[in-house]
Amino acid sequence: MPRMLRMPGKDVLPPGPKRELVAELYVHYREAGRPPLPQIAALTGTMPNPHEVSRETIRRLLTGTTTSQWVVVDALLRALCQMRNWDPDGRRWPEPEDRYDDDDPTTCREYLRRLWNNDIDGLEPDEAPISPPAAPAQAASGWGTPPTAVNQAQQAPGGWGGSVSPQVEDPWATGLPNAPAQPAAYSDEPPF
Repeated sequence: MPRMLRMPGKDVLPPGPKRELVAELYVHYREAGRPPLPQIAALTGTMPNPHEVSRETIRRLLTGTTTSQWVVVDALLRALCQMRNWDPDGRRWPEPEDRYDDDDPTTCREYLRRLWNNDIDGLEPDEAPISPPAAPAQAASGWGTPPTAVNQAQQAPGGWGGSVSPQVEDPWATGLPNAPAQPAAYSDEPPF
């Protein structure tokens, strides 16, 4: 009788991105009822969009001795989800029907892929980059245009990290550039 696979201890697989990935795979492995590796391997070749994965590769993924290509990890996830009648593209933590809580809409596949990328990049889950939102398109003219910067010869020293901010044409300027300051006097003219 084959030995039952167990989650590697912290002495064998220390805390870090690889352990996070293996722990997530073990969640699905346990939920599928800890099926024999040959059964998982056979299913990876017969399910929709098949990608055959050997039982040795499955063993290595579940013990954390290898990090494989995404298609292999995805095939293992899909096989384990199929064994437990679970949709890999469904929410990772489904809520009861009477509760509409969107705290974590992440799917099983999205979460596993994030862990897989962290493992490859060697990033802890806290350090993983978050995809930045798309920047809004700049308008070609009108109110949305950025101020025009003065050319390099007219620019004061400084810039990013410098002590002086770069000079920018100011359409609301009230005086002439480089004009001496006038003594304050009363004027009948409105300020606008």
